[in-house]
Amino acid sequence: MADDIKNKFGLQRKRSYLNRDFSDFRLDLLRYANIYFKDKIQDFSEASLGGLFLDMAAYVGDNMSFYLDHQFREMDPTTAVEPQNIEAMVRNSGIKITGNAPASVTVNFYIDVDVNPTKTANGQQVPLEVSLPRIKDGAKLSTTSGIVFNLVEEINFAEKDENGVYLAEITPIVDASGNLSSFVFMRSGLCVSGTTTTQAVNVGNNFIPFRTITLDEPHVSAVMRVYDSDGNDYYEVESLSQDTVFRKNKLSSGDSSIEVITAPYRYISSTAITNRTMTLRFGSGDSSTILENTVPDPSDLALPLYGKQTFSSFSLDPNRLLSSPSLGVSPVNTTLNITYRHGGGAQHNVEPQAINTIDEIEYVFLQSAPYASTQRVKLSTAVSNPGPARGGAAAPTLSDLKNFVTAARTMQNRIVTKDDLLARIYTLPTEFGVVYRANVLPNPENALSSILYIVSRDSAGQLSQSSDALKKNLSTYLNEFRLIGDAMDVLDASVINYQIKITCRFSHNANKYELISLILRKVKDLFGTSTTALGKSIVKSDIQNVVINQPGVISCVSIELVNISGTVQNREYSTMQKNLDLALKDDIYFAEPHEIYELRHPNNDIIVTVL
Repeated sequence: MADDIKNKFGLQRKRSYLNRDFSDFRLDLLRYANIYFKDKIQDFSEASLGGLFLDMAAYVGDNMSFYLDHQFREMDPTTAVEPQNIEAMVRNSGIKITGNAPASVTVNFYIDVDVNPTKTANGQQVPLEVSLPRIKDGAKLSTTSGIVFNLVEEINFAEKDENGVYLAEITPIVDASGNLSSFVFMRSGLCVSGTTTTQAVNVGNNFIPFRTITLDEPHVSAVMRVYDSDGNDYYEVESLSQDTVFRKNKLSSGDSSIEVITAPYRYISSTAITNRTMTLRFGSGDSSTILENTVPDPSDLALPLYGKQTFSSFSLDPNRLLSSPSLGVSPVNTTLNITYRHGGGAQHNVEPQAINTIDEIEYVFLQSAPYASTQRVKLSTAVSNPGPARGGAAAPTLSDLKNFVTAARTMQNRIVTKDDLLARIYTLPTEFGVVYRANVLPNPENALSSILYIVSRDSAGQLSQSSDALKKNLSTYLNEFRLIGDAMDVLDASVINYQIKITCRFSHNANKYELISLILRKVKDLFGTSTTALGKSIVKSDIQNVVINQPGVISCVSIELVNISGTVQNREYSTMQKNLDLALKDDIYFAEPHEIYELRHPNNDIIVTVL
């Protein structure tokens, strides 16, 4: 006869794991105590000893449930709130944490060059070619407000095309007598905002694998060079296992070539999410073994039997595998010099003609250049920016980084889908600038290409067209990740500015001025800059709900959006014009995919009329 399982194990209590708070835990414990401990304790009121036991057990269960739920939410990037967990998710997704982004702009450089007294071409006077200099990269320019811009590419005024024509724009200067006195050469160069700093770090003679060095200044946008006192250059890599890097060389013809070089001296960089300071981490190998075999000898780790039939326990030290320079070299007994550029933000988005001061500049002349002519060139050098500087933005917040994680997890270091493209655009390295909003559409004229619309913000946080330098940087950056058959046109988005005219009725006892001020604040929050997006329509009922839900408002009679452009009462607006009445359908102001609505001056463009 089979055993009765119930009689063998006795009465089994049904357990529930759905209790989530203190009251549920206490109620379940009280029910359990009344069944199994009624003969021991009869009083389970809050003031009794039995009630104390129940409260303590329920308190423990409530806390454990809370922290279990909290830790479970911290596993999801959309619900995580602790900065260290968000930082770990961001790093695991391959996203670089950055600080404030600098602005980029194309700056025109002007020099005055003497006329060649002994040479002519086709009967025309020509400039004195030996006086044409090269301006080395790193020149520092500034605005009247003190914002510094750095030249990131060398400018050669003597450079010519394949037909022997100068690449610079040349303007002849005629004196009062009608004689040609000189030539003005103009060439453009890309400049990036920020302060350049060189930090010297003394490294002792004690060997430390994976040595880390934290830079003094926060919001580092680019590390230009890292070298030691022995003349070794350290290269930045994605991971320490990467032992080769690409180096750009310029040929004598003016073209650029790329070669692959070995990088035994290398480092990786990371930025802290709390204070936005950058840390450099070097390799694990000893520099004294750099010329030795980079692969450890397996016989050094073999069991030392040597013909023995018995042996004692053997401890294997895995750190011996890391002592080789296969993961790079850690600096020892030297001085590291780290040159980097830091700073940025929306205040670096300066307007045209704002850059007009030369702080530091280095010229390179031919040895045969006359001293008087070189001095004339130096004294005549002038700069100006014909277009605005764009791309400067504040460091991405925790919310921004959380939004990047979801898109970046599905990206495999190449652009395949639309989400991949947008993720790459919004994680553009800060030295190239920042795109505020972007949208990609198929090209109706070419099935194999797409159209990318982008928009930036100026120093006041208002939407504006992106600079040509930012577009060029974006094109260069995306070219490294796109498929070989993909083509893309980068165009400016259309910014549509508008006014909101609200007509409503108030109750007779409402404070008219306070209520109007309240409506203005609520509507302003509804259409903040952070809520704008390319192709996003405006729903009239959203405005109506905000107005009608304010205490004291009886009815919302009408809501109308009116396009505004150009200069109105000394306020600058976008030049784009659109008939919003034609865009209105079913109480929705529809936007084209390349358009973005902006309430540029909310303090003046929200008009409330009370009947």
